[in-house]
Amino acid sequence: MGANNLVACTTTTGQQYLYEGRDLFDRFRETTEEIDRLQSKLREGRYSSQRIRRLYRKRTRRRDHAQDALVRDLMERLYAEGVATVYVGDLTDVLSTHWRAEVNEKTHQFWAFRAFIDRLSHTAEEYGISVGVRSEADTTRTCPACGEQEDTDRDGDVFRCPCGHEAHADLCASRTFLERQASEPVGPMARPVRLKWDDHNWSEILHSPERASPNEKRTNQSTGSQDGKFASVGTA
Repeated sequence: MGANNLVACTTTTGQQYLYEGRDLFDRFRETTEEIDRLQSKLREGRYSSQRIRRLYRKRTRRRDHAQDALVRDLMERLYAEGVATVYVGDLTDVLSTHWRAEVNEKTHQFWAFRAFIDRLSHTAEEYGISVGVRSEADTTRTCPACGEQEDTDRDGDVFRCPCGHEAHADLCASRTFLERQASEPVGPMARPVRLKWDDHNWSEILHSPERASPNEKRTNQSTGSQDGKFASVGTA
């Protein structure tokens, strides 16, 4: 729910970006557990302390810093590709259907979905990029190669379809989502760019053979004229 992989983005220029979030969420959860531990030791009638408030502020600053840097990094990449419109998946239906404590912690506390959309919109405006929020229903189970929905399978980050298509699940959903919104066809994909947060920057992760899906295209496309290009940003 936007915590294992914070953002999966696909563009009509043939690029895909995956911002990984597991380490960030693990640190967020560790701080949350420490807050819970300290709260359990408070005297009856007390609900907070100076140390607890300090941990809340630290947790929020760390999350917001990573999100601000992510949005800026993504918009710079999309602007360089000539992307004019970004479509973001709306999680409203997903959250109401799949609510549970862990999902709530990821999407509302850690991911802060609505705050992220605001950040994305404000930063995109600086680059002259428009943002639209659309339903992403069924994109996680739809094969981008053949359109199959019923017999597809997701195992962790891996998406598999009986047609033989196998790739990263969140990137598959991002591509399917984009194809529903874009007014032009989405061509072959280049090798996805994976990024990881190091507390200061989002840095690209070097690929290794075992990380790459056998169905990922090894292309280096020339994007040519890019006016009116589109991108989708999936957060689930």
